[in-house]
Amino acid sequence: MKAVPLVDKNGHFIEDVLVDVSFTGTSLLGDKGTLIAEAVPSGLYKPYWDFEQSRWVEGMSTEEIAALQLVMTESSEQKIARLEQSDLDNKELIASLYEMLIAQGGQ
Repeated sequence: MKAVPLVDKNGHFIEDVLVDVSFTGTSLLGDKGTLIAEAVPSGLYKPYWDFEQSRWVEGMSTEEIAALQLVMTESSEQKIARLEQSDLDNKELIASLYEMLIAQGGQ
């Protein structure tokens, strides 16, 4: 068995479906869509099968991809800032605990 992409009538990826290893080409599954033997290449944000050219193409515009990448970058920067603040908070707590232990030991 191997997983192959199932696409709708417009070529938009729906899901992977398990088929026999010997499956090649394409196979129409009625209203469910069409099975495509060629795997979806990595790097596509919204893969869709171009039936005329018999190949996978990007379904998102360059503007949509740029906006998505900007959101992902901002999210990463926010996560880094949050982690840095958390690290600083933890260091302050450790220092406070250390000072309390030292003070208790001197009594």
